[in-house]
Amino acid sequence: MKTILFILDYYLPHRGGVENVFENIILRLQKKWYKTIVLTSKYDDNSKKYEKLWDTKIYRIWKNRIQFMVKSIGLWKKILKENNIDVIHASTYGGAIPASILWKMSDKKVILTVHEIFGKLWYRYKWLIEWIVYKFFERAIFKFKYNKYHCVSNNTARELREVYRVNNEQIKVIHNGIDKNFWNIRNVDSKEIFETRKKYGWDEKNIFLYFGHAGKSKWIDYLIKALPELVKIEDSIFVFNIIESKRTKKVLKKLRLFHELQWQQKIQIFDGFEKEELRKIVASCDTVIAPSISEWFGSVHTEAVAMWKTLITTNTSAIPEVVWWNVRFIKPANVDEIIMWVKDVLKWKYQKIPNKDFDWDNTVEEIERLY
Repeated sequence: MKTILFILDYYLPHRGGVENVFENIILRLQKKWYKTIVLTSKYDDNSKKYEKLWDTKIYRIWKNRIQFMVKSIGLWKKILKENNIDVIHASTYGGAIPASILWKMSDKKVILTVHEIFGKLWYRYKWLIEWIVYKFFERAIFKFKYNKYHCVSNNTARELREVYRVNNEQIKVIHNGIDKNFWNIRNVDSKEIFETRKKYGWDEKNIFLYFGHAGKSKWIDYLIKALPELVKIEDSIFVFNIIESKRTKKVLKKLRLFHELQWQQKIQIFDGFEKEELRKIVASCDTVIAPSISEWFGSVHTEAVAMWKTLITTNTSAIPEVVWWNVRFIKPANVDEIIMWVKDVLKWKYQKIPNKDFDWDNTVEEIERLY
């Protein structure tokens, strides 16, 4: 029985795209009789320093990425001493450097999952000093060495080769999977959809949904700028389901100002549905709007099209690589095109993209081959 040590910035119960990825990997590895251990940060005071979750040992230490990287060497040694680790599997960003150091300390092989390469894009997300710090940090990560680089899209692999000159032989592209059993519109019956639309006042309306966090990479700011024109469209409601992130309060403040002062009937705001309820919401809407400026795989995008929902999104980074069904591509950070394509979608104008299959079982089999 092989043992895999995962070194991750955050893990459950913290929720986000990366946590979802590794939850799916770990659960499937356990079914294959792997032992799994997670070393992660203690992101809030209520989380336990140590617990077993679904037979996975989870060690949490320190509150943020910097402390996690530089102050947890003693715990690394303890974990290595107490467990017969076969492979270390780390994730960018906070898990990368600790994993590389552990490789040198223990001679255990390291696989680094690279979700995205920001490179020059940092300046679009951060103020000048922050941009310089984050850019330096990303460069530092790839100065350290790893045995294999697992990239979650061809776009990420291309950026890794071009920006940081990583040898192509060390790179393996394995796309993330989609939980097709969960994100399946057949698992939401027509009665639930009818009741959901009635509950939120969506009868006979065109429902446009934004769901996910409010980080700058999601570029929700441009969708908000488009709202004064979008709300003029008859029989349409714009629904926002925002999960917790650093910018959540700022974005919700803008949305609520629009909602309270002018357009209570045209804008609906929710602070994050539980997963089961979110599936009903996605199943009950007509179109998902996800105007990201960069995506390493695009969980919102792929979940939306897996539910056979029309998608308005940007033609950038990995998005064209992973989406299918009825899609309308807009230019990044373009308010006018958001408005234009919303109107076009109501006229059934969109691009038909052939089906793509991203299956978690296949993904984990490929990762297992790397191990």
